[in-house]
Amino acid sequence: MTLGDLIHQCAQRYSDKICLTDSVTAQSISYRDFDALINRFAHGLIAKFGTEKRYMGLMLENSINYVALSYALKKIDWIEVSINRAFRGPSLARMINLTNCDTIITSPAHFPALLEINEDLQHLRTLIVSDSSSLASTPLPAYNIIELPNILSSNETHIQSTASDTDLTAIMFTSGTTGVSKGCMLSHRYAMCTAENMIEPFRLTGDDVNYTPYPLSHIGPAYYDILPSFMTGGRAVIRDGFSLSSFWPEVARHGVTWFMCLGSVQQLLYSAPVTPHDKQHEVTRCWATPAPVPKELFDKRFGLHLIPGGGYGSTDAGWVVVPQWDDPGGIVLPHFEIKIVNEHYDAVPADCDGELLVRSSEAGVMFDGYFGLPEKTREAWKDGWFCTGDIARVDKQGLFYFRYRIAERIRVRGEMVSGFEVEEGILSHPAVEDAAAIGIPSDLGEEDIQLFVTLKPGENLTTEELQNYCAKRMAKFMVPSVISILDEMPRTSTGKPEKGKLRELSQTTAL
Repeated sequence: MTLGDLIHQCAQRYSDKICLTDSVTAQSISYRDFDALINRFAHGLIAKFGTEKRYMGLMLENSINYVALSYALKKIDWIEVSINRAFRGPSLARMINLTNCDTIITSPAHFPALLEINEDLQHLRTLIVSDSSSLASTPLPAYNIIELPNILSSNETHIQSTASDTDLTAIMFTSGTTGVSKGCMLSHRYAMCTAENMIEPFRLTGDDVNYTPYPLSHIGPAYYDILPSFMTGGRAVIRDGFSLSSFWPEVARHGVTWFMCLGSVQQLLYSAPVTPHDKQHEVTRCWATPAPVPKELFDKRFGLHLIPGGGYGSTDAGWVVVPQWDDPGGIVLPHFEIKIVNEHYDAVPADCDGELLVRSSEAGVMFDGYFGLPEKTREAWKDGWFCTGDIARVDKQGLFYFRYRIAERIRVRGEMVSGFEVEEGILSHPAVEDAAAIGIPSDLGEEDIQLFVTLKPGENLTTEELQNYCAKRMAKFMVPSVISILDEMPRTSTGKPEKGKLRELSQTTAL
């Protein structure tokens, strides 16, 4: 089954039940009306652009329209290019150019970012905008502008998908194991399998209400939160951005019963002052990844059940290991195989740490490669195994435990940041000679970014000036927390910055 057909089936099965609520506006929509909205967008897109398959970008704030547009593309077998709207500069241009995107559905909030890279965009010709009132103050030259309401057709009939469930339906970007952000090609089956295997370990039913404030361009909210809710006839409450002060009041107001603590959310919730809202809610369980606050403390304070760690998934590998309700060890799903190896790719004994490798005999449950980057796709595999760049272990009972990341990825507030792109951003400064970014422990339980730079001879910059430069050219979560200016960059034998020595140096650098 494809995702568009699934939603149509849900509309027939659950009809007047509420499927989505916007937490801030309080707008809600039933399964039947949601399917109708999807169909109206789908017919409107075909009327405007024809039936030929297209790659269409989504660069929007979280909203019911965002979710409906995503599924409208799935109904007509077009490819959703999920653009991380926090990206700016070269990273954003690369993301758009790589996928040959000639049309993006966006909002006025992103006009300045698009204007900054206007001359670098090779294929973009059309913008479908949620609100055109800001065009006068931020003109976008040479683009065909279409207002989103003009896409809405009056035709609400279901469009039967002609796709196979293993066909490509979305490109979601991840930092991958090394280098630049790469577009993971994901199939309908990938999404369905991911969501389906959330239901049992999290004990989801049609009475459950999920809360997700995370960007819908990520796999977590799209396939771990919203899609399992649809499959069970439950409800998903979406919010555009996490707000610590609003979290528990909104969770209580909407009758939320479960949520995911992605990134630093668990630490942020626990570190906040105790309030009466802490236990005035209907939440029965949640899951944190990672989980820096001990389960016993978190459960006691908030009156819920924190499902222990043990799960593992990534945009590339898929949802590989599911957590257990009361045990920190995870269970590998039957359609996956994993192997824990040393640096020579030999399997290590039980209870020993090593790099996690993943493969599956079932088509479509893992990513189908990095779009437009066949060489990067080949580099990610070793003898038929996907190399995750993550360290894990398996005990003698076969239970899985994630340990830590070894790849060039830095996890900052739930975002997987490519160190390469942080370095690329600062290296555009005319006074910077070289740069290297590493992850350092964060008080919030994940990582912060420390950036080491060397300056060109005769140049003189302060760390504050460099910080301001980064803030203007990078996504907020990519801006380094610490910048250190070095006289000389430690290097490997091949001339690359030696990040092992930089990590040692970071322990002696004044933070």
